[in-house]
Amino acid sequence: MRYGVPYQGSKNQIARWVIDNLPEDKILVDLFTGGCAVTHAAMLSGKWDRIVANDIGDAPELFCDAIDGKYADEKRWINREDFQNLKDTDPYVSLCWSFGNNRRAYLYAREVEPWKKALHYARVFGDTSLLREMGIDSDGSSADIRNHHDEYKEKYIRWWLSRQKYTPAELDALLTNVKADIERDEEELRQYLIDALKKSGLTQAEVQRRLGTQMAGHYFGRSQWEFPTQEMYEKMQEFMPLETDYNEVVGLYRLRQSLQSLQRLQSLQRLQSLQSLQRLQSLQRLQKYKNILTATRKSYADVAVPDNAVVYADPPYKGTDATGYKCDFDYAAFEKWLNEVPFMVIVSEYNAPAGCVEIASIKKQSTLAPGNKGGTNTEKLFVQERFYNEYLQKTGRLF
Repeated sequence: MRYGVPYQGSKNQIARWVIDNLPEDKILVDLFTGGCAVTHAAMLSGKWDRIVANDIGDAPELFCDAIDGKYADEKRWINREDFQNLKDTDPYVSLCWSFGNNRRAYLYAREVEPWKKALHYARVFGDTSLLREMGIDSDGSSADIRNHHDEYKEKYIRWWLSRQKYTPAELDALLTNVKADIERDEEELRQYLIDALKKSGLTQAEVQRRLGTQMAGHYFGRSQWEFPTQEMYEKMQEFMPLETDYNEVVGLYRLRQSLQSLQRLQSLQRLQSLQSLQRLQSLQRLQKYKNILTATRKSYADVAVPDNAVVYADPPYKGTDATGYKCDFDYAAFEKWLNEVPFMVIVSEYNAPAGCVEIASIKKQSTLAPGNKGGTNTEKLFVQERFYNEYLQKTGRLF
């Protein structure tokens, strides 16, 4: 079961576990509802007569619109330009067409965008003309592409390279020893930067200070080497003898990087955008529960909490990007609020907020926790210490 809308940092994995650890009462107030995973699970649970889904972001709007059937006939292909133009005003575009649902970067890499568009047209509109332009005779179905994966990938790569204005002989050369060519490119580009640094008479620390970034060390060393962005490169040109235009100096290197990414493609048949849309469309089944849901868009401290309410809070984790928030989240203010409010609050976090004690924990897959690169992390629930016995009593754990 997948709960809520596609959302970075969603509680989808553990929504049912959260619900199981909340007390029963008349009302549930989900203060930081995010992608509405917990709200969704709560609607299905039958534990509360009314649910208040609050967040300062617009994902709850997407959730409610999906329940109302707004996306039942959604078919749009959103390209990179569309995404940039619409992401600040259309929550469907920003959440379902962004990489990792981060709302900032477009969903598909430039080198695979034409393929995904052709697949979208084949599956959504029944139009295979874009695939045929690539020399691919396919109906776009997952089964057909899975059965001809390597053949279609090779044809697509050659079509993609042909659009870069290369001759057949040059295409063959580019498709050979890509990894070795990239390693050679990296060494040549690194040496180009080192030579410019020596001629400038500056130290790496001085370059870093002038650029105002901690990345300068990656430009000159072999460990985690990275070529500057165009913005950084053009700043460096102001005080270093870097005479070659940015696009000219990195052009072939970027092309080979793209080619390597294409060769690594393992699942041509997947369309994340269509999967996200289908997930939204499935939420229409919640229409019969809509009368118990109230969505609000306020700061957590401004939400009026009625009597007979269970309050659940899932603030941004300390040490992570507060996705969906227009400014940095004030953890000190939140902890102060927790210690002053006259009602119990169940809080999701990795570490106990001041004045709170742990009441439950579960291991889950995570990519957002500080210092965690995938793998598992332990999600915990906390309650203010002064309400600990009340929590135990309401959940039947005191007996």
